[in-house]
Amino acid sequence: MDLIMDDRKRDTKLPAILRAALELFTEKGIHATTTKDIARRAGVSEGALYRHYQSKQELAEDLYITHLSYFTAQLDRTVLPHARFSARLEALVDGCFRFFDEDRTLFTYLILSEHNELGRTSKRVRHLRHLVRDILTDGRASGDVREGDLELFGALVIGAIIRVAIFRIYGLLQGDLRGRSKDVAEACLRAVGK
Repeated sequence: MDLIMDDRKRDTKLPAILRAALELFTEKGIHATTTKDIARRAGVSEGALYRHYQSKQELAEDLYITHLSYFTAQLDRTVLPHARFSARLEALVDGCFRFFDEDRTLFTYLILSEHNELGRTSKRVRHLRHLVRDILTDGRASGDVREGDLELFGALVIGAIIRVAIFRIYGLLQGDLRGRSKDVAEACLRAVGK
Protein backbone atom coordinates (compact mmCIF):
# COMPACT_ATOMS: atom_id res chain seq x y z
CA MET A 1 0.00 0.00 0.00
CA ASP A 2 1.20 3.50 -0.69
CA LEU A 3 1.84 5.45 2.47
CA ILE A 4 -0.44 8.43 2.96
CA MET A 5 1.09 11.88 2.56
CA ASP A 6 0.48 15.21 0.94
CA ASP A 7 0.63 14.61 -2.83
CA ARG A 8 2.97 17.60 -3.18
CA LYS A 9 5.56 15.67 -1.16
CA ARG A 10 5.51 12.45 -3.22
CA ASP A 11 8.47 13.64 -5.29
CA THR A 12 10.56 14.49 -2.24
CA LYS A 13 12.56 12.25 0.10
CA LEU A 14 9.50 11.84 2.33
CA PRO A 15 8.22 8.54 0.84
CA ALA A 16 11.61 6.89 1.43
CA ILE A 17 11.80 8.34 4.94
CA LEU A 18 8.32 7.12 5.86
CA ARG A 19 8.89 3.60 4.52
CA ALA A 20 12.30 3.33 6.21
CA ALA A 21 10.87 4.57 9.52
CA LEU A 22 7.95 2.17 9.27
CA GLU A 23 10.22 -0.80 8.62
CA LEU A 24 12.61 0.10 11.43
CA PHE A 25 9.89 0.91 13.95
CA THR A 26 8.36 -2.49 13.22
CA GLU A 27 11.67 -4.37 13.34
CA LYS A 28 13.35 -2.64 16.29
CA GLY A 29 10.67 -0.57 18.00
CA ILE A 30 10.39 3.19 18.07
CA HIS A 31 12.68 3.73 21.05
CA ALA A 32 15.48 1.52 19.70
CA THR A 33 15.40 3.20 16.29
CA THR A 34 17.52 6.32 15.82
CA THR A 35 17.11 9.11 13.30
CA LYS A 36 20.48 8.01 11.90
CA ASP A 37 19.03 4.52 11.34
CA ILE A 38 16.07 5.98 9.47
CA ALA A 39 18.22 8.28 7.34
CA ARG A 40 20.64 5.46 6.50
CA ARG A 41 17.84 3.07 5.49
CA ALA A 42 16.10 5.79 3.45
CA GLY A 43 19.34 6.80 1.75
CA VAL A 44 19.03 10.42 2.88
CA SER A 45 20.75 12.76 5.29
CA GLU A 46 19.39 13.25 8.79
CA GLY A 47 18.71 16.84 7.78
CA ALA A 48 16.26 15.60 5.13
CA LEU A 49 14.31 13.85 7.87
CA TYR A 50 14.22 17.00 9.98
CA ARG A 51 12.86 19.01 7.05
CA HIS A 52 9.66 17.00 7.41
CA TYR A 53 9.50 16.22 11.15
CA GLN A 54 10.82 17.90 14.28
CA SER A 55 11.52 14.60 16.01
CA LYS A 56 11.45 10.85 15.66
CA GLN A 57 8.45 10.75 18.01
CA GLU A 58 6.54 13.19 15.80
CA LEU A 59 7.32 10.99 12.78
CA ALA A 60 6.18 7.84 14.63
CA GLU A 61 2.95 9.45 15.81
CA ASP A 62 2.17 10.93 12.39
CA LEU A 63 2.70 7.57 10.70
CA TYR A 64 0.48 5.92 13.29
CA ILE A 65 -2.39 8.42 13.49
CA THR A 66 -2.59 9.05 9.74
CA HIS A 67 -2.64 5.40 8.77
CA LEU A 68 -4.76 4.14 11.66
CA SER A 69 -7.38 6.78 10.84
CA TYR A 70 -7.33 5.75 7.18
CA PHE A 71 -7.49 2.02 7.99
CA THR A 72 -10.41 2.45 10.39
CA ALA A 73 -12.28 4.73 7.98
CA GLN A 74 -11.86 2.13 5.21
CA LEU A 75 -13.22 -0.56 7.52
CA ASP A 76 -16.14 1.67 8.54
CA ARG A 77 -17.05 2.14 4.86
CA THR A 78 -16.89 -1.56 4.04
CA VAL A 79 -18.26 -3.10 7.25
CA LEU A 80 -21.06 -0.85 8.51
CA PRO A 81 -23.23 -0.93 5.35
CA HIS A 82 -23.90 -4.65 5.93
CA ALA A 83 -27.20 -5.14 7.73
CA ARG A 84 -26.60 -8.57 9.24
CA PHE A 85 -24.25 -9.05 12.19
CA SER A 86 -22.60 -12.12 10.63
CA ALA A 87 -21.93 -10.21 7.39
CA ARG A 88 -20.38 -7.36 9.35
CA LEU A 89 -18.08 -9.76 11.19
CA GLU A 90 -16.99 -11.38 7.94
CA ALA A 91 -16.39 -7.98 6.29
CA LEU A 92 -14.37 -6.87 9.33
CA VAL A 93 -12.12 -9.93 9.32
CA ASP A 94 -11.77 -9.82 5.53
CA GLY A 95 -10.85 -6.10 5.61
CA CYS A 96 -8.22 -6.64 8.29
CA PHE A 97 -6.72 -9.64 6.50
CA ARG A 98 -6.75 -7.83 3.13
CA PHE A 99 -4.82 -4.98 4.73
CA PHE A 100 -2.36 -7.44 6.28
CA ASP A 101 -1.84 -9.17 2.92
CA GLU A 102 -1.29 -5.83 1.14
CA ASP A 103 1.15 -4.30 3.63
CA ARG A 104 2.18 -6.59 6.47
CA THR A 105 4.68 -4.07 7.84
CA LEU A 106 2.12 -1.27 8.11
CA PHE A 107 -0.49 -3.60 9.63
CA THR A 108 2.05 -4.80 12.18
CA TYR A 109 3.06 -1.24 13.04
CA LEU A 110 -0.52 -0.07 13.52
CA ILE A 111 -1.72 -3.04 15.51
CA LEU A 112 1.33 -3.92 17.59
CA SER A 113 2.92 -0.50 18.18
CA GLU A 114 -0.13 0.65 20.04
CA HIS A 115 0.58 -1.87 22.76
CA ASN A 116 4.29 -1.24 22.84
CA GLU A 117 4.88 2.45 22.40
CA LEU A 118 1.91 4.44 21.13
CA GLY A 119 -0.85 3.61 23.58
CA ARG A 120 -1.51 7.22 24.56
CA THR A 121 -1.63 8.31 20.95
CA SER A 122 -4.23 5.70 20.01
CA LYS A 123 -6.76 7.28 22.36
CA ARG A 124 -6.95 10.30 20.03
CA VAL A 125 -8.32 8.48 16.99
CA ARG A 126 -11.03 6.01 16.05
CA HIS A 127 -9.57 2.56 16.36
CA LEU A 128 -10.46 -0.99 15.36
CA ARG A 129 -11.79 -1.58 18.88
CA HIS A 130 -14.33 1.25 18.42
CA LEU A 131 -15.64 -0.32 15.23
CA VAL A 132 -15.86 -3.74 16.88
CA ARG A 133 -17.73 -2.24 19.82
CA ASP A 134 -20.20 -0.62 17.39
CA ILE A 135 -20.71 -3.94 15.56
CA LEU A 136 -21.28 -5.79 18.83
CA THR A 137 -23.63 -3.11 20.21
CA ASP A 138 -25.75 -3.25 17.05
CA GLY A 139 -25.59 -7.05 17.14
CA ARG A 140 -26.86 -7.07 20.70
CA ALA A 141 -29.73 -4.73 19.73
CA SER A 142 -30.69 -7.02 16.82
CA GLY A 143 -30.58 -10.10 19.05
CA ASP A 144 -27.54 -11.65 17.35
CA VAL A 145 -25.05 -11.21 20.21
CA ARG A 146 -25.55 -13.18 23.40
CA GLU A 147 -25.65 -11.67 26.85
CA GLY A 148 -22.26 -10.90 28.35
CA ASP A 149 -19.57 -8.27 28.55
CA LEU A 150 -19.26 -6.52 25.16
CA GLU A 151 -15.71 -5.37 25.97
CA LEU A 152 -14.71 -8.98 26.55
CA PHE A 153 -16.42 -10.01 23.31
CA GLY A 154 -14.56 -7.23 21.51
CA ALA A 155 -11.28 -8.51 22.90
CA LEU A 156 -12.13 -12.00 21.63
CA VAL A 157 -12.87 -10.75 18.10
CA ILE A 158 -9.82 -8.50 17.87
CA GLY A 159 -7.66 -11.15 19.51
CA ALA A 160 -8.68 -13.72 16.91
CA ILE A 161 -7.75 -11.35 14.08
CA ILE A 162 -4.42 -10.33 15.61
CA ARG A 163 -3.33 -13.83 16.65
CA VAL A 164 -3.99 -15.20 13.16
CA ALA A 165 -1.86 -12.35 11.74
CA ILE A 166 0.89 -13.05 14.26
CA PHE A 167 0.87 -16.75 13.39
CA ARG A 168 1.27 -15.74 9.72
CA ILE A 169 4.19 -13.42 10.62
CA TYR A 170 5.92 -16.28 12.43
CA GLY A 171 5.33 -18.65 9.52
CA LEU A 172 2.98 -20.90 11.48
CA LEU A 173 0.31 -20.22 8.85
CA GLN A 174 1.02 -20.03 5.13
CA GLY A 175 -0.54 -18.08 2.27
CA ASP A 176 -2.77 -15.05 2.14
CA LEU A 177 -4.88 -14.49 5.21
CA ARG A 178 -7.91 -13.45 3.17
CA GLY A 179 -8.43 -17.10 2.34
CA ARG A 180 -9.04 -17.66 6.06
CA SER A 181 -11.49 -14.78 6.60
CA LYS A 182 -14.63 -16.90 6.56
CA ASP A 183 -13.25 -19.45 9.06
CA VAL A 184 -12.11 -16.74 11.48
CA ALA A 185 -15.39 -14.81 11.16
CA GLU A 186 -17.34 -18.01 11.87
CA ALA A 187 -15.21 -18.69 14.95
CA CYS A 188 -15.85 -15.14 16.18
CA LEU A 189 -19.57 -15.59 15.56
CA ARG A 190 -19.57 -18.79 17.61
CA ALA A 191 -17.71 -17.01 20.42
CA VAL A 192 -20.08 -14.05 20.75
CA GLY A 193 -23.27 -14.95 18.89
CA LYS A 194 -26.46 -16.56 20.11
